[in-house]
Amino acid sequence: MVGPRVGERSVRVWIVGDNFGFPNGAGSTARVHGFAAALRGEGAELRIFCATPTELSGRRNLNPAPRGSHGGVDFEYACGTTTLPEAWLERRWLRVRSARRLRAVARDARRDGVAPDVVLATAQTISGLLLAVATARAAGARCVLDACELPSNFVREGPRRALHRRVYARIVRGLAGVLCVSTALERHWAAQAGLPSLRVPILTDVAGTATQPSDGARRIVYAGNLAHADEVTALLEAFADVARTDAGARLQVLGDDPGTDAIARFRGLAERLGAGAQVEFTGAVDRATANAAIATAAALALPRPKTPWSEAGLSAKLADYLATGRPVVVTGIGDIPLYLTHGESAYLVPPGDRAAFATALRDALADPVRADAIGRRGREVALAAFDVRVHGPRLVAFFESLR
Repeated sequence: MVGPRVGERSVRVWIVGDNFGFPNGAGSTARVHGFAAALRGEGAELRIFCATPTELSGRRNLNPAPRGSHGGVDFEYACGTTTLPEAWLERRWLRVRSARRLRAVARDARRDGVAPDVVLATAQTISGLLLAVATARAAGARCVLDACELPSNFVREGPRRALHRRVYARIVRGLAGVLCVSTALERHWAAQAGLPSLRVPILTDVAGTATQPSDGARRIVYAGNLAHADEVTALLEAFADVARTDAGARLQVLGDDPGTDAIARFRGLAERLGAGAQVEFTGAVDRATANAAIATAAALALPRPKTPWSEAGLSAKLADYLATGRPVVVTGIGDIPLYLTHGESAYLVPPGDRAAFATALRDALADPVRADAIGRRGREVALAAFDVRVHGPRLVAFFESLR
């Protein structure tokens, strides 16, 4: 494919954020991988900068290299390390170090004629967004925000809330455009900032994802960050209902909430619910291990809670789930019903209805032939709506329009 052109060259994009690890991580990392695949498919030149460490001392390090190349894309932890220090002062110093490094890299690139055309900010915190805007300014580039959640999620409560709102609004003035993962966020940003915007839903390489049959283990899989406690709690409660009458059912939970006792707490909950023997917590795993686990599951589960966060967002794991062709049981909240139809392309469940979620899990396990057909149709939806090849040209055209 002939790449997009800015004058006589391919468009250059830097992805900058303080909310993801690379190449391994959870939802934010999956979003970055989606952008990378979409843009690379259109011939774009791409660099990825993680502004803060993501790994904890004493835990399995999924991202040991502070710089390197993955999938043909150069990446760097601008702070120089992937491991988060224990001392608060050292953590603050690493943020300063990231800011200095990004400013130096941006200025050097501008001097050498290889500056980015767009800096894509994946962070919505005040500090993360400010860092991306400052990097774009130093490089002489446009800064575009990837909006995956409502900004109010990142404004602190308390007496300084009004001040934080004003600071956030001021930083937003440095943006040239916004990518919105949902219709709700499109409406929000149109009303709040009036910036050029493009709706880009969840992304994954659907066409490049091999499909496999279930391994026959009657295994339901959830993959994600266990900081989403309401999701995991709802899933464990629903699965416990299934387990009471189905001793052969299994639930596999992939992921962790680093620095917390999340796995111990949820393992204790599973025991109290009487399902402990049928639930496996793997802890944090790399992308290859997670993809292998979801590819052969009997069903994939995503119980989104009924919250403003869920109404406005669209979980990155849903695209990865659908790409496998395995059946998905998911809460029908936010934009999800715009893409999926109950009984045809997914098992859609009303928000907050634990009994209905349990029933959907039972249905997927009880009738694997129907479940497989639903999974195949779900993959067809993902190919049309979420594949990186669909959105690569749209992203490049949007970036070009901001020049």
